[in-house]
Amino acid sequence: MNTASSLQNELTKKLQLLDDAGLRRSQKIVTPLQNGRCLVNGRELYDFSSNDYLGFSQHPEVIAAAIDAIQEYGVGSRASMLVSGWSPVHQLLKERICELEQTESALLFSSGYAACQGAISTIVDADDIVFCERSNHACLVDGCRLSNAKFRVYRNHRLETLERELKKSASFPHRWIVTETVFGMDATIAPMDELIELAEKYDAYLICDEAHASGIYGPQGAGIISEFYDDISIPLEVVDRRVPLRIGTLSKAFGSQGGFVAGSSEIIELLWNRAKTAMFSTALSIPACAAAAKAIQLLLGDKEKLPWSLRCKAAVFRSHLDEDKFGVFGESNNPIIPIIIEDPELVIKMAENLEQAGFLVAAIRPPTVPRGTSRLRISLNANFSMDDLKLLRIAMNNARDGKATQ
Repeated sequence: MNTASSLQNELTKKLQLLDDAGLRRSQKIVTPLQNGRCLVNGRELYDFSSNDYLGFSQHPEVIAAAIDAIQEYGVGSRASMLVSGWSPVHQLLKERICELEQTESALLFSSGYAACQGAISTIVDADDIVFCERSNHACLVDGCRLSNAKFRVYRNHRLETLERELKKSASFPHRWIVTETVFGMDATIAPMDELIELAEKYDAYLICDEAHASGIYGPQGAGIISEFYDDISIPLEVVDRRVPLRIGTLSKAFGSQGGFVAGSSEIIELLWNRAKTAMFSTALSIPACAAAAKAIQLLLGDKEKLPWSLRCKAAVFRSHLDEDKFGVFGESNNPIIPIIIEDPELVIKMAENLEQAGFLVAAIRPPTVPRGTSRLRISLNANFSMDDLKLLRIAMNNARDGKATQ
């Protein structure tokens, strides 16, 4: 038998299975434009698919910072961070992250995925036990598994099960709880106060991914954990002790690319020397660092309270969709708005109707989300006006009725 043709037949069968399940993806060229718009197949659409929550990817000062960095330093970072890839711009971004997160140190990674996977697989030892929330992003799950620690899954709505398992795990050198603070597909917020209290009670530690919280929640957009700085319900020293590091991304609210870990100087020094996804990968590009550093500077000096304004818009729009009985899921003021449709083929059809009406909305299907929970994922941008959201509301109702016109 020709092994090449045998492989080809096997690949064809696997693709056909994806087709049969309504789960095959196709490529789409999306050209970003100003003010939350994009170009698809020659048509200008409202872009409700992007995670560029604050619109920083198109901010003139952020763009100018990247251009200036290219003109001074070139495009690439030349090597891994340990060899020659840590430039003055990388150092500047590190300092801005430390200022935002109020931590001693920080380390940059080529992506949020690399930051999560690298940090967890380095910090968590094989003799430890790690508890991973059921809805965590794949990069967190991968990091937990790569650590070779004892792996357990818990659910936020059943913390009594987590407590029982923590109680049984006293013999392990370390107990780790890994969670997103804002879940990117569900728009729900982890019960951080309860998790921190459990960690304190059972001498465990939390690793928190703030990817969808940075820039949106907390003082000056520093994330969910930073909200405890103004919360007297849990002493700050307990929070700092039980959440020794925080992971974030630069590719969402900060409008650039890359990931970071913020924490103590000892943790960052260990990651610098042992995190494979940082050590053996080319460093984050210099213009991406410059753009992210400028975005954080703008956020730290924000007088218009951009995150607060975005959350207000989200709350109003969510209430309108509730009135229309769309069954909106998640936190009431979160700019991520998931609408569960269940059937993947119906999700695709609704997204196609919305696109024909002038709105790009993401159709999310397994394996990104569990089977039976396919959804439309609307993502708001601070540049959208309430009039823009009114037009989307009309289009949503038309799409549900099988119409494709505004």
